[in-house]
Amino acid sequence: MLYYIIFGIILATILLTLFLELIHSSRQKFKKNLKFIILLFLLIIIAFIMTKFPQIISVIPAIFIILYRWRFLIEILSKVFLMKRDFKKNPDKINKNMALEILGLTETASKDDILKKYQDLMKKNHPDKGGSEWITKKLNQARETLLS
Repeated sequence: MLYYIIFGIILATILLTLFLELIHSSRQKFKKNLKFIILLFLLIIIAFIMTKFPQIISVIPAIFIILYRWRFLIEILSKVFLMKRDFKKNPDKINKNMALEILGLTETASKDDILKKYQDLMKKNHPDKGGSEWITKKLNQARETLLS
């Protein structure tokens, strides 16, 4: 009985760690990991159903044949329902006015002023010093926009 409790605690710790890592990951990594988790969850459900109802194993080849014959319909439905909709063109692009506002500068700012203000803000907001990656990205975009 003690082994089950220890195993449960270890399993709960591992699952909690993975869950926290999933929550704090970037959006793209989150989507990738979420797809993997859903696939794993479906496989566990299928394995559980197969242990309770072993006759289902004989139906699997028929399911593959049906999916193969209806693949054109499945492709159409996946294109319609799973299509990526990109309504915004380059949402990461910022204009000169936004860049000036981000850095807190005026229209008459020189190249040296831009670089000095950028360096000051980066010292305060760098991710290694507790700052946000999003703010750092915006500061970099603002600098590139103003210096190009």
